[in-house]
Amino acid sequence: MRTAQRCGGKIIPVVLFFEILLGAASVLILWFAIYTLYRLVNDES
Repeated sequence: MRTAQRCGGKIIPVVLFFEILLGAASVLILWFAIYTLYRLVNDES
């Protein structure tokens, strides 16, 4: 029986693109959380 695994073609660049997108979203969420906590702690008003 043949497996449904595709090693080549267009599937690898798509997976790589979404992994990079996931990493960028994680960094953005982490930055926003740290920035929000910083603004809460250092409230100047």
